[in-house]
Amino acid sequence: MSPTLAALSRGSEVGLRPFGVFESDLGIDFGDGNSAALVTKLLEQCVVFSDSDLPDDFFRRLSVGKRLECLLNLAAGRDRSQFDLQFECGGCGAELEIELTLDEIAAIQREADLSEAINVEVGGEPVTFRKPTGDDQENWAESIFRDEKEAATAMIGALVKGRKSPPRLRAKDLDAIDEALDEADPLVNFRLQVTCSPCGAENEFSTDLCDFALRILARQQKQLIVTIHKLASRYHWSEKEIFAIPDWRRREYLDLIAAGR
Repeated sequence: MSPTLAALSRGSEVGLRPFGVFESDLGIDFGDGNSAALVTKLLEQCVVFSDSDLPDDFFRRLSVGKRLECLLNLAAGRDRSQFDLQFECGGCGAELEIELTLDEIAAIQREADLSEAINVEVGGEPVTFRKPTGDDQENWAESIFRDEKEAATAMIGALVKGRKSPPRLRAKDLDAIDEALDEADPLVNFRLQVTCSPCGAENEFSTDLCDFALRILARQQKQLIVTIHKLASRYHWSEKEIFAIPDWRRREYLDLIAAGR
């Protein structure tokens, strides 16, 4: 069970089942332009809990970082404990690889969970902001803004705590608030400083872990489609008949097909 889920599920036993196993997993549209809504659908579809105490909109109410921790756990699947992230050294062009484990992801998020509010000085006065949630992300994705500044102002204004209206925000204020939000939720705009062993150059590695996880899950869905195709082609079973077979037995049949038996 994810530490995040354990802490927030009111004592229920909550976990995430593997994705790419059940017929309903074929109904997820990875082409949905609202990635926040897509994350919510994935987590809600794969959540497993012991009773009916899981709150409505549980995953929408989580901070973006907590949702991302859950999504990465889902993307890791049943057999993986780490992700391998590749990038090219800016100094010598060497291929570099970073290993990011689920334990490291959990540790990063645990530290982020220690602070709920973000304090930033705006116009000479302290202003407190809350962390954005999945609900915020979904609403913003459905909103129409004239430009990036209007979007940033509206989004940041929605996160202000303890006052009826947001303060007047200048460009430097937007940058300072954006930086503070990134520091408070480090998984969201993930960055690492990496030294290249061959040339000694310092590199800043950054990646969108949400997009990374969604690509993995899309591949898992594609593999499920391939599985159905292979079993249907070999045994002439219908899709309904294939999904009536437990996943572990489907994998046994695939092994036999691969072995030419």
